[in-house]
Amino acid sequence: MRVLVAGMGSAIGTGVARALEADDQVEAIAGFDLEPPRRWMRRADFQFARPGDGERVTRIVTDFQPTVVVHAWVFEPRARSSPGQARARTVAGTESLLGAIAKVDTVEHIAMRSGVSVYGRGRSAPDVATTETALRPTSTFGQMLARVEERCISVAESLGATTSAVRLAPIMASHLPNPLGRYLRLPIVPVPITTKRFGVVHLEDASAAIAGAATASIDGPLNVMAEGAATPIQAITVGRRLPLPVLPAAFRLGRHLAEFSGTPLPEHIVETLSRGQVVKTSDLSPIGVTIGRTTTAALHDLYAAGRLIDVEVERPSSSVR
Repeated sequence: MRVLVAGMGSAIGTGVARALEADDQVEAIAGFDLEPPRRWMRRADFQFARPGDGERVTRIVTDFQPTVVVHAWVFEPRARSSPGQARARTVAGTESLLGAIAKVDTVEHIAMRSGVSVYGRGRSAPDVATTETALRPTSTFGQMLARVEERCISVAESLGATTSAVRLAPIMASHLPNPLGRYLRLPIVPVPITTKRFGVVHLEDASAAIAGAATASIDGPLNVMAEGAATPIQAITVGRRLPLPVLPAAFRLGRHLAEFSGTPLPEHIVETLSRGQVVKTSDLSPIGVTIGRTTTAALHDLYAAGRLIDVEVERPSSSVR
């Protein structure tokens, strides 16, 4: 099995690549992105490429001849890109990747990084979405992800390949560039007064799920969310932040005020906090994955960023001069 990871430089792409490195059935791993991987890679080969640079991406794909492709070249609005940049980069990266793999005849499976935002939070949206729930995205990010899924499925069908869309809850981890995480770490957090709950997933569990879906060649979507959804107030209680309760409608209308604090809130995060976002996690046993952290545990890791840790240091009995 030869696995290509598009978007290897992102936190999720790096995590997927490292999970693949630990899998003995993976013969070779290659990847590309705007930025290098966040961690040292033991055997994965990385190259630089920009979204829209179809010629370079085609050369990388043709030289590597992958049998499995992981599409993690997705840019979340307000993570490291503005909403306009995120959409443009995601579209350009997706078309560059799919145009390249359409020119080789080795690809048997495509696993894509998607998200629970594809279900949307409109009036008819169910309280708990399943993989059978119709996709009705009501945010820019949800529309982007739904389009990525649609394009990957279309190209895979033309190649006779299978696809798996891994629909992740908001990803949590310390030091992760994430608009929800940045917002929840504010000293004083405006939160909607609501009993609606949302779930998250830890970065390591998200990475393991995508890697497992890739190597197991699961055909169809998977929902991935940690156990134990929380209300916004419960979430910030984990980090001992001070809540500033506001009405849900006022919260949605006033989201642009977050710009002044340096923590802008994109549409999909506002929806998550004010209307909730819970999905039924798929059975991940066929791909050999177990979600190891609950929502509370993932939030604890989020708030661990920047925390001082006391370390006991053994000092020598006599100094050396």
